[in-house]
Amino acid sequence: MFGGALPTMSNDAKRATAWADYGYPEVLEFDNFHSMFKRNGIARAGVMRHVEKTWETNPWIVEGMEGDKPHKETKREREIARLLKQLSFWNRMQAADWRGRVGRYSALYLVFDDGVHPSEPVTRPVKLLKMQPLFEAQLEPLEFEQDPASPEYGNPTSYQFRPQAVHTGRDERQSLTIHADRVHIIAEGADDDTIYGIPANEAGFNDLLTIEKIVGAGGEGFWKTARGAFSLHSTGKDGIDIQGLAQMFGVETDQVADKLNEVAADLSAGMDKLLLLGDMEAKALAYQLPQPEQFFAVAMQSYAAGVSCPMPVLLGQQISQRSSDENSREWAQTNMTRRRRFAIPTVEKLVSKLMRFGALPTFEFYIGWDDLTDATFEEKLGNAKTMSEVNKATLGTGEPPPFTAEEIRDVAGYEGEPDTEAEDDVPEGDDDDETADAAA
Repeated sequence: MFGGALPTMSNDAKRATAWADYGYPEVLEFDNFHSMFKRNGIARAGVMRHVEKTWETNPWIVEGMEGDKPHKETKREREIARLLKQLSFWNRMQAADWRGRVGRYSALYLVFDDGVHPSEPVTRPVKLLKMQPLFEAQLEPLEFEQDPASPEYGNPTSYQFRPQAVHTGRDERQSLTIHADRVHIIAEGADDDTIYGIPANEAGFNDLLTIEKIVGAGGEGFWKTARGAFSLHSTGKDGIDIQGLAQMFGVETDQVADKLNEVAADLSAGMDKLLLLGDMEAKALAYQLPQPEQFFAVAMQSYAAGVSCPMPVLLGQQISQRSSDENSREWAQTNMTRRRRFAIPTVEKLVSKLMRFGALPTFEFYIGWDDLTDATFEEKLGNAKTMSEVNKATLGTGEPPPFTAEEIRDVAGYEGEPDTEAEDDVPEGDDDDETADAAA
């Protein structure tokens, strides 16, 4: 029946079709992930929690090289910050980020003012007008780079843009060919330099289906328990009077069974329903639902492991202060790693591309971002207070205080005394006119 081979629908060597028995799909497509994201709150949390924490604050563009001494904001930094704000740059990056976690990748469609059809490459300095975040299904590869010597070998050189691909009642006739120059791909997990990443819910998809079954069966079972289930029994001496039931329902005798099924379905559909039985009586069936907590917990723990998110964070629970603090620290470290390994390289690649096209001023830069693992404001003040008390304890000993006032201010989250030689830290040629006049 299977052409000499059984379908591979299980990791169990003895039960090749176990997934089919459990109701798990063999192949997962974008529609599976998108539908789960739209209709399952836990699946949505698995996609959004990382993105929300990663983009809790916005990064900024810093002129120079990472590791340089801190300097005052330069003219070009102010200019690029103004341009990015006009484009809602960071909001669009966040929007594309969570769309990419739904499927294998997402994209930003870069709309330029060059007056050239989107299917053509960018050949001259342009102005960026808009960045449109797209799902995987809205932007499908059309042609690929065939030159083995190209660093983009195997990646798409053009895409088919279908704006309505993820909306109900979409018109498939609406499509547009877009050159790769006008697309920025975001693919988390694509460590092989391709555009195909790993969907956030792929590892935990089976767990999500299990959770849906438990929740759905529990809701349906509670309804039926509250409504009551019945069995029908004849009260007549000669058994069920089919002719009498047919006359009562106004149907033919061969349609009585179907009519009884309709009556039973109508009864199950609402609380305030009457049961028309004729010469039959209804007897209540009593049954007890199993407690689903332990089954739900196993599936939730497996899913939380699949998306690398502590379960209290995933569900928004606060179990205890200690466990909450530990989860928060671990969660902050996880997302700092995500920033360094994924978000920052993605931003750098897009900014470099826009600089190359003349849409942003060109200079050497790196991405600055705050540290999610930093102490809270209250913790910083507590540390500063402890340092001050240590200094106070050294009074009268003849020893100098261990900490300077600037060090205590830094620990409290405030900058130390201004550096009188700050001009040396500013990149050459970037002082604006106001700074020059003030210096004069």
